[in-house]
Amino acid sequence: MAASPHPPGSYRHLVDENRARFESFIQNGELKPVLLWNLLVPFLLPVIALLVPHEKGARYFRPLLMACIIGLSVDILCHRRMLLGGNGYMGGLIPAWGCIWSATLLIFRNVDRDFQRIECRSLPPATAGPNGDAALNGHARKTRCKDTTLQRSETLIWQPYPQTLTHRLNWVLGLVANMRGPEWNWRISSLGALPPSVQSQLNHKHNTKDNANPEINNMWFRLRAVFSTWLKSYLLLDLIKLLMIRDQYFMGAVYPTPDPPFPFHHLTPYPALVHVYRCLITGTGVLAALQYVCSFNPLLFGGLSLAFPNAARTLTSAPLSAAWLYPPTFGPFLTSILDDSLAGCWSQWWHQLFRFGFTSTAHWLLSFIPSRLSNTRTIRRSLTVLVAFALSGFVHASGSYVQYRDTIPITGAFRFFMLQAVGVLIQEIISPSWSRLPKSMRRICNAVFALGWLLLTGGFIMEDFSMGGLWLTEPLPVSVFRGLGIGVLPTDMGWWWWGGTWFGSWDGGEGFWDRGVRVY
Repeated sequence: MAASPHPPGSYRHLVDENRARFESFIQNGELKPVLLWNLLVPFLLPVIALLVPHEKGARYFRPLLMACIIGLSVDILCHRRMLLGGNGYMGGLIPAWGCIWSATLLIFRNVDRDFQRIECRSLPPATAGPNGDAALNGHARKTRCKDTTLQRSETLIWQPYPQTLTHRLNWVLGLVANMRGPEWNWRISSLGALPPSVQSQLNHKHNTKDNANPEINNMWFRLRAVFSTWLKSYLLLDLIKLLMIRDQYFMGAVYPTPDPPFPFHHLTPYPALVHVYRCLITGTGVLAALQYVCSFNPLLFGGLSLAFPNAARTLTSAPLSAAWLYPPTFGPFLTSILDDSLAGCWSQWWHQLFRFGFTSTAHWLLSFIPSRLSNTRTIRRSLTVLVAFALSGFVHASGSYVQYRDTIPITGAFRFFMLQAVGVLIQEIISPSWSRLPKSMRRICNAVFALGWLLLTGGFIMEDFSMGGLWLTEPLPVSVFRGLGIGVLPTDMGWWWWGGTWFGSWDGGEGFWDRGVRVY
């Protein structure tokens, strides 16, 4: 591979070296590349499986496709590598999560019987009056509503598993691509209840108004709020990236641990403060990145529903113009930590993207335990916490494992998440001891325990992130701070930071399964 044109020690030089070393492993046959179909097929298989109704043999067909999904995912985790997505981190996280989510939909839950989605139907002119009813799909519940964004009469219905293939495909695609279920009857509890006006419509009761918060019903309010969050996370992520490229620790030089850069080098005599500083940088970086990425969902689909309402209705039956369809990614930080300590941090404040898959797995496992034990609150709560954090550890450890560099997936990411389970269970044991204290003191105890535990255990996953080269990725196309030349070497200045090859053709010569579009 060609040598880097940039001087040693610069950030660009590190990135070029990392890319050249990875490519040499691919070309020498030590690693296999990820092909686009490796990522797409595991997503399409559950769609195909869910299109077959239970009464037509799905109970045999779905486990078979689940086995195929596991096999394809194992092949990716064991043999295939890429650089896109956090130095290849997403190449492991996506297949690992895909197995859990597919198992939730195909094995752990009865989708045909239990799942319903909120869908929108336009009222025919003859039935759009105050006493009219629309003729809708079979057993769907019928209600009348007024879309506050588009100002047209429509109905909201609870739509169960559809009978027609076309409608079923739309319904299933919405389910497989969903994670938190804002428009489903399994909507996760951390999102809160649906707005009263929506509940009254779905329950066929007298309509009520949501006067407390205009963002509940107004998509323009919601889009402005989301855009503000997106812009703040963009700038914050750009700043965090600037701080990271100046600190060799985040660039993979974990051993021996380098000193922090100016002005944080003053913390060097105090290793504990250096640890706190780097934990805060890591946590803020992950938070900003998630806020940045998750903001695209409401901006894209909510914006589509306003700019092209007819196209939005063609795309899906879900009410894309409803602001309640796009709840914030993160909950309230202060109240979660102050009132519920570490448990509140993970169950109320932090993103809940994986929550339904984790809890569904735990409930499925509980079904194999005798009811006299599974109905015991302590056992049920403990098993749910342990399973949820173990699965989270598995998902993140998989991301670490597939990075081609030397990482510590078990003692890093997996241990970090298992220790969070331990912390939550310890909190439940000791928190009653301060229940008689004044509310202000209880809140202080909750905050001290949560933040102290996170700082005590955060080094495990922080170290794993750095060793794997997660922060060598460029999440933003344009860097404001580096474009202005703030705090970087002249060779590391620049506005545009996306480049190189993302996709290309590949023929490994082993058969049709080793040909296709390569993900770099």
